[in-house]
Amino acid sequence: MMETVLALITLVLALTLAGVSFVAYKKSHLRAALYLLVAFVLLVIKKVIETLHLAAWIERDVSLAVGTLEILVLVLFIMALWRR
Repeated sequence: MMETVLALITLVLALTLAGVSFVAYKKSHLRAALYLLVAFVLLVIKKVIETLHLAAWIERDVSLAVGTLEILVLVLFIMALWRR
């Protein structure tokens, strides 16, 4: 029960941050805001996969997909913060 509540809070926060990143990108057209937008959307997808895996009806191992999405999110965060 508590895992589901935490997952929902994480989803809401990630979607909110994706929305803020979208507004920032529309106003500034900065590439960093676009990277953040994609990173937060991937974080939402990752969390949905993890949450669905908590349900009993998904029996597949999703660790490879979740791990790949975590790496992509971290790379996008690094790209957004990297100063060129």
